[in-house]
Amino acid sequence: MQNVDPDDLLGKAYDPRIVRRLAAFVRPYRGRALTALFLIVVVTAVDLLLPKLFSLAIDEVTGPRRAATLNLLGAAFVAALGVRFLASWGELYLVAWLGNRVVFDLRNRMFRHLQTLSVGYVDRRGVGSIMSRIQNDVGVINEFFGEGLSGVFSNALILVGIVGLMLWTNWRLALLAFLVLPFMILFMREWRLRAIGTYRATRRAVSAVNADLAESIAGVRVAQAFVREPVSIRRFDGLNRATLDASVDAARLSSLLFPVVSLIGAGATALVVAVGGQLVFGQSLTIGELVLFVALIDRFFEPIRDLSQQYNVLQAAMVAGERVFEVLDVEPEVRDKPGAPALPPIVGRVDFDAVRFGYGETEILHGIDLHVAPGETVAFVGETGAGKTSMVNLLLRFSDVWSGRVAVDGHDVRDVTQESLRSQLGIVLQDTFLFAGSVRANIAFGRPEATAVEVERAAREVGAHTFIEGLPDRYETEIQERGASLSAGQRQLLAFARALLADPRILILDEATSSVDTQTERQIQAALRRLLQGRTSFVIAHRLSTIREVDTVVVMRQGRIVERGSHDELVARGGYYRRLYEGQWAAGWAAD
Repeated sequence: MQNVDPDDLLGKAYDPRIVRRLAAFVRPYRGRALTALFLIVVVTAVDLLLPKLFSLAIDEVTGPRRAATLNLLGAAFVAALGVRFLASWGELYLVAWLGNRVVFDLRNRMFRHLQTLSVGYVDRRGVGSIMSRIQNDVGVINEFFGEGLSGVFSNALILVGIVGLMLWTNWRLALLAFLVLPFMILFMREWRLRAIGTYRATRRAVSAVNADLAESIAGVRVAQAFVREPVSIRRFDGLNRATLDASVDAARLSSLLFPVVSLIGAGATALVVAVGGQLVFGQSLTIGELVLFVALIDRFFEPIRDLSQQYNVLQAAMVAGERVFEVLDVEPEVRDKPGAPALPPIVGRVDFDAVRFGYGETEILHGIDLHVAPGETVAFVGETGAGKTSMVNLLLRFSDVWSGRVAVDGHDVRDVTQESLRSQLGIVLQDTFLFAGSVRANIAFGRPEATAVEVERAAREVGAHTFIEGLPDRYETEIQERGASLSAGQRQLLAFARALLADPRILILDEATSSVDTQTERQIQAALRRLLQGRTSFVIAHRLSTIREVDTVVVMRQGRIVERGSHDELVARGGYYRRLYEGQWAAGWAAD
């Protein structure tokens, strides 16, 4: 499933394993589901009863002409219409309610499950792929419950009912009408095979347009800077034209279905009228029964046509279910031990004891020993791939060590709950992430209960208050997607305010000043010193001003600690750190 284009997946129209798992989401609402099925049966029964009543009325008009019987049939016809209206309304509402409720529960289940998965899974799978499952695939399942499942049941029921009623009325005439079925089956089979390829090409073309559109909008500044607008326009025009051609092909194929079905149905009707007329003349068939046959033939091919289209819905739903359950079946890489206690309030001692760790089968950290005292500030430096970010990921327990242990205040991080551990840690990332909402809500993200005074105090201490006061609604200003309306420096200042307000005992700064210009960096240096004071801090940074002020610089190379000491000590020592420093790595170190 992972190596196949989702548009190329065909799947089965019925996969019992997927259906059973989807049925589990319906089980809590089985009362409404059974009621909907009952109403479908009622609607089907009335749909079969109405032409029968009509045929009986015709026989009364052309035969005995009993007014009382005709009036009774008319009343029954009106009553049947009323019952059908109520049953149809109830069925449509319940089916729609059930489909939307299942989608609601399924999306909730997926979102909650994703919150338990490691960040590594999200990185490997990709945000776009996960979003496709939550939005597109769940939407397909909604169509399956809303139209596919009920449509299949309803059409199958009406088809069986029509066949039964025709055979009961006149089995010879019914068999005559069924002579056109082989032609219908062959046509529908050929049409469905062509439809699979055509609709797949349409989906692929639409996906290509959407992908190019998203990329072009996101990179419009770069395109304009390099005067590539004409190239972008020509590329999009080509993709858009391919979408038009695919859509026209699909429309051409779809437009063929209804006329051909109507033509085959007309052929069956002509046979029935020709032969049935002779039977009427011979008085072995009444006019009403002939009219009933014509009406039933007209309805007979509708469910066949609909079932062919619903086959594609069922097929897509099975593939979508497979993709959705593939996400739900992913086991969290990091789990709390059964009955794990909460980590008590910490002072901030951190120990890495003989830590070995890697990704897949590749070992990244080789026997790391590092002991950090409460309140100490440690900087990890080294080339890309040295293992710096892996160290802090183990502390945050985004991953677990292969061997050895990471301990906070003597507690192995694997022995306590993740929530109690991370609630006492804070992190400021290089790529500051701001959520949709107000400036105040973003600062108070780690402490939603914080008062307005506390939020403003945190902003003042990191120097963010000044630019916030210049925003249209100050602290209530709504932030655009990912903070696009703010500069990189302003976003970073909000991240510092958020970390300060959360008041963690252990703070991690992952390239936290790399996106800040020199003037803004000077503005937050004093705030950083206050922020780091009294906390155990780990810094992954490349700016000399940050490195010089830490207590200990830990130099990493190929997953090992090769040097440690203050900046001045390491420069004076003339080792690997000195070579990095003199080679201008201080301007280019990056988290791995």
